[in-house]
Amino acid sequence: MFGIRPSQKVLLLWSTPVDAEELQAMVGELKSVVGAEGKVAVENVEMLADSSHAGSHFDLILAGVLPPFQFENSLNVLGEALRILKPGGSLIVRTTDSATTQSTLKLTGFTSVSQPEDASLTDEQKRDIISPVSEITCLKPNFEVGSSMKLSFAKAPAKPSANTWNINLTDDDVDLEDPDDLLTEEDLIRPDPTTLKVCGTTGKRKACKNCSCGLKEELDAEDEKRVEENKKNFKSSCGNCYLGDAFRCASCPYMGMPAFKPGEKVKLAESTLQDTS
Repeated sequence: MFGIRPSQKVLLLWSTPVDAEELQAMVGELKSVVGAEGKVAVENVEMLADSSHAGSHFDLILAGVLPPFQFENSLNVLGEALRILKPGGSLIVRTTDSATTQSTLKLTGFTSVSQPEDASLTDEQKRDIISPVSEITCLKPNFEVGSSMKLSFAKAPAKPSANTWNINLTDDDVDLEDPDDLLTEEDLIRPDPTTLKVCGTTGKRKACKNCSCGLKEELDAEDEKRVEENKKNFKSSCGNCYLGDAFRCASCPYMGMPAFKPGEKVKLAESTLQDTS
């Protein structure tokens, strides 16, 4: 019966609703198997955490083995069951939700979780069930919860090989090279400051997107100066600016001024030279 042997300590977990006569009959059968030297304890699953059972006390725990085969397979309940089982002890669960139960058992720390098998039920029990009932067996690891051990692969540092170079020299034994003798004449030439004004990201004289070194402002100032000089030294690209507005481009600075003779120097007003863009 559930692989129980004489002298073992067994815990029977039950949950409501359960038939009182079936529960008493199951307890009687378990006691007859374990004998006088064994022990059978009965506990409601909802009261398991408050029962204060000693740790590593039971050889076997049976959960949900009575109709309606409902077992609260939460991490808290299974964690308490793991605590009160002896190392190497077994837990047998009957459930109608085998997939969830298997997953929770593994997460709790149980090992050797078996594949669900059809539970061996009596004809009377089969008449009252609606969903198939599976039986899952698992084990508590062969060590106590919270125990520790030294890892087998922890090795002492390896001793140096006989072929390893080992140079142990004092300052009197080594003549160090003078760092100044390692520099060439080209290394001593002071670089042109303009060549140093480059972006540290792009390596070119071009400001990066989030420039914070001042290069962007310097380039903008140079662009504005270049635009002003171009306006003052303006030369017609088409050669027809002197003919009048009908022959001038839309952006021509002479737009609105009267025609003049070719080669005649025409002075533009200060307001004309201002950049309104």
